[in-house]
Amino acid sequence: MPERFAAYLAAAGEQIRWRRARPVLLRELRTHLMDQRDDCAAAGLDEEAAQAEALRQMGDPVAVGTELDRVHRPRPQWGLLAFVWLLALACGLLRVWLTRGVVYGGVRPEPTVLALLQGTAVFLGAYFLDYTFLGRHGRALYVAALAAGLLSLWLSPRVNYASYFTRYVVLFYPVVYAAWVYLWRGRGVKGLLAAIGGGVPLACIGLLAPYVLGMAVLAVTGLCLLEVAGWRDWFGAGRRLSMLLPAGVAAVAAGGLFFGGFGAQRFRLLLHPELDPLGAGYQALTVRSALEGANWLGEGVLEGTFAGYGYWDVIPAGGSDFLLTTLIHALGWLPFLLLLAAFGALVAWLLVKALRQQNQLGRMVAVAVVLTLGLQGLCSVVLNLGLVLISASFPLLVGNLHTVVTMALIGLALSVFRQERIPEENPEPHPPVFRRPRVSWRDGELVIALGRRE
Repeated sequence: MPERFAAYLAAAGEQIRWRRARPVLLRELRTHLMDQRDDCAAAGLDEEAAQAEALRQMGDPVAVGTELDRVHRPRPQWGLLAFVWLLALACGLLRVWLTRGVVYGGVRPEPTVLALLQGTAVFLGAYFLDYTFLGRHGRALYVAALAAGLLSLWLSPRVNYASYFTRYVVLFYPVVYAAWVYLWRGRGVKGLLAAIGGGVPLACIGLLAPYVLGMAVLAVTGLCLLEVAGWRDWFGAGRRLSMLLPAGVAAVAAGGLFFGGFGAQRFRLLLHPELDPLGAGYQALTVRSALEGANWLGEGVLEGTFAGYGYWDVIPAGGSDFLLTTLIHALGWLPFLLLLAAFGALVAWLLVKALRQQNQLGRMVAVAVVLTLGLQGLCSVVLNLGLVLISASFPLLVGNLHTVVTMALIGLALSVFRQERIPEENPEPHPPVFRRPRVSWRDGELVIALGRRE
């Protein structure tokens, strides 16, 4: 690069205070300078004159750098930061208050306060993190995620026949998988197969835990990410193949789970728990009894078979997975709907901002976080309304460590939004994939068309 161009870029770069954006913007500015120089040279100017004219057309470097600094600077997400923290605080207080005085299944305030402090720390840490490291070190991150899952399977205690810490590791897997899919853009059919296959080891960790909700969230999120990538033909394998192949694999996997694990019997008990009132249908019957006796506002009573019993004597996990049921029974339907509206507003807010992202990696990471939160919330609501199929914790309300993990994920999504003003750093990181030559006859002559797929 000419020395005068280097000096110009150095002067402009001194005005750009955001270190994360500086190299991207200077690279773009350098491209503009070189293009203008080439245009001037094509117009008949010699090299020195072409360089001078390119610099003149670009303008004062200090003014250019100052304008870039004004446009490209972090966009604070104060509204979302405050909303998430206040929602987490309200959920923690609500959880302690709803279980006060309960000997078995109650929640002590000290661990809840500690979890909120830890959650705030990781929340802010993820918010100020440079999320693009997921794209730069995607392979290392993927290997580290698998290692963390295997290590947790080995060292974690087992609670209710499941690996306790593995389920929290699995909650990060949709984000890890988003970075994995991003790595294989532009690699053709090989890249498509690698992107799909990368989800299998992650799902196996969830299967070994076992953690059904984590596997379901990973499967649905992964399929959505692959379908979006296929629609945009990121792999260069053709839109039809890139969309049909992941859908076919998902259909086969879902069929295998249905006949091998859940089956028709489970779904029949889901709708008719009275078929096994003292076994697999017990949870659903007790929850429905509490819901039938709930009021619009105020404490309810147990109805039906469990009428006259104490709530905490018959409701399973009333302080954890069924905490929403406890909320409805203790305070009524209105507080439940208000909490649901607040959480729904958060998910919708995050989703809208995620879909508006121009950076491909940022959009995939943010969408993975939103789907992880939304699917957990949806499964928890379904569970607490008496449709008992899989266990699910409501984000920010249930669990101390679960709250920490949830706040870390939301902080990562806000990190994407904070840095949304940075241009795409590497829009085409791999060589272009060429179409198969098209051979046709035109006006009696053989025509061979070579197409380039972007």
